[in-house]
Amino acid sequence: MKIPEYISKNPSDMVYCSAAINREYMVLMGDEHFYRFMGKTVGISILDCVHPELRQEFQQACGSLGQGGSARILTAMRGMDEGYRQIDMTIRDCGHTVNGEPVWELTIYNLFIIEEKYLQASDDAGRYRAFLSMYQDYLFNYDVEQDSFAVFRYMGIKSTVLMKCSLEELKESVTAMYPRKSFQEELEVFCRHLLSAQENFSCDLRGPMPRHPMLMSLFHIDGKVIYKHNNQRVVLGILRRMDQREEDASPYYATAEGKDSFTGLLNKRACAEYVAEALAAGGEPHYMAMIDIDNFKNINDTHGHMYGDQVIGQVASILNSTINGRGIVGRFGGDEFFLFTNWISSEIQLRAMLTSLRKQVQSTFENREKGCKVTLSIGVSRAPEDGRSYEELFKKADKCLYLAKYKGKNRFVIYEADKHGDLVEEEQSIRHTMDPLEKAEYLADVVADIGIRLSAEGAEPMEEILDQIRSAFELDGVRIHRAGRREPLYISGDYQPVPDMGSFIVENGMAGIMDHPHYLMASHITNLEGVNRELFETLRNSRIEGMVCFCYPDREGVNLYFFFETFNHRFRWSESDKNFLLTASRLMANIL
Repeated sequence: MKIPEYISKNPSDMVYCSAAINREYMVLMGDEHFYRFMGKTVGISILDCVHPELRQEFQQACGSLGQGGSARILTAMRGMDEGYRQIDMTIRDCGHTVNGEPVWELTIYNLFIIEEKYLQASDDAGRYRAFLSMYQDYLFNYDVEQDSFAVFRYMGIKSTVLMKCSLEELKESVTAMYPRKSFQEELEVFCRHLLSAQENFSCDLRGPMPRHPMLMSLFHIDGKVIYKHNNQRVVLGILRRMDQREEDASPYYATAEGKDSFTGLLNKRACAEYVAEALAAGGEPHYMAMIDIDNFKNINDTHGHMYGDQVIGQVASILNSTINGRGIVGRFGGDEFFLFTNWISSEIQLRAMLTSLRKQVQSTFENREKGCKVTLSIGVSRAPEDGRSYEELFKKADKCLYLAKYKGKNRFVIYEADKHGDLVEEEQSIRHTMDPLEKAEYLADVVADIGIRLSAEGAEPMEEILDQIRSAFELDGVRIHRAGRREPLYISGDYQPVPDMGSFIVENGMAGIMDHPHYLMASHITNLEGVNRELFETLRNSRIEGMVCFCYPDREGVNLYFFFETFNHRFRWSESDKNFLLTASRLMANIL
């Protein structure tokens, strides 16, 4: 919608206000913000304040209301500077009267200032939460009208509720554990301060530790009252332990020793202790994520360790800014990172955050001078569904991280018991946990990713692609040879030694022993002994026991040979395995 010309561009500090008008549209009552916006307190006709082009719509909205009804309109209102502001107005007929007259109640929002004020309030809230995260004593609040008492503590910049109950429940639980009369008298004094909502008060109280109810502690309490937007009272305060030893003042994750010296993120022990404390508090769902930088060794080897350190630092910064106080970020060493958050309430939100995180990391380095490709693999678990301890969640998130790498990297995998339940067994092969359809879909995704990458980048990432194939198909070695050349064009795997293909490649001898114009397959190389003794001996000398070879011409018509091999163990090649490898070979041949 185009903004009308009559809307003022001058700033106004009015964000929200309210008023009550009679049936002649005269203001009978307004809040402080309304009168400040109007610039006067008497003789205010709302109809005169609404822009002439919009008055009829406003009157129709008011006239359409029955008792208990409401209407919401976008309109324009004139303030004390004679400028019109774009207004979101809700009109209600709640059956109330002022001075005996029935009224319509208006709530008014200045649309053009809401975003600015929201961002300012968000920044202020973030700053105050950061201050609170450095404060290690307990905080409390008591909602007088709701009779709700809560004790909480800030972990990161997220408050974690440690206790929540009514005052009567608080007195009953403390009295049951500590029946001494002096303790009960102190508790009664504290409760009277809360119930009366005394403006400022201080007292001492002996009582149970919020997290450890069997441990007694002496607290000094300072409290004061604030008023919510509806004028309801809330008592806020501090519970400061008076018998606390200095060495117990701060948890490990809040100390300098709990930080990674290079990035400033939490170290592994600090993360584990924070998670244990957060899980013990219960409440909302928590997500744990294990994160690796893909192919980080190649980044170091190609661009140098100093550049690798820059990558580590930049990724740490992006992780921190993405979480932005909604949990913790840790570094466990090398290129391994950790996230833990309880600010995300649904998997949709989680997926949005992780997708944004991956793309931000990728785009940050794509435009760098070195053209270094940096991607992340991420494994995720959720409490309490996937576990109620750090160890349980870590095990599942770590397995999903491995699965993300196995599926081709640059992705996240969220743990699902139905799909990934067997992954908790350390000895379990990931691919063997998949049913045939899931495995076929997975391998199809791998081959599709390879095709897309080859089309976009040509032969440059070939070594990474061979590593990806080797991981996805659980192979030990992959080689590409060009006819007429003894040495392989590309190789992946720990060959000991690399097979000397001699006449098989140089003289194009492989073509003569192919089962099919394009491939030769041997689940075990003993099958080749009667076909070609020399080839059998060559493969056996390199510890190769299973092999499939595909042959396709390159763009110049010269034959390329693609070897996919296992060492020291047989491999049962399924038809789908063979077909996916055949397709991958053709894709690679088309760009070589």
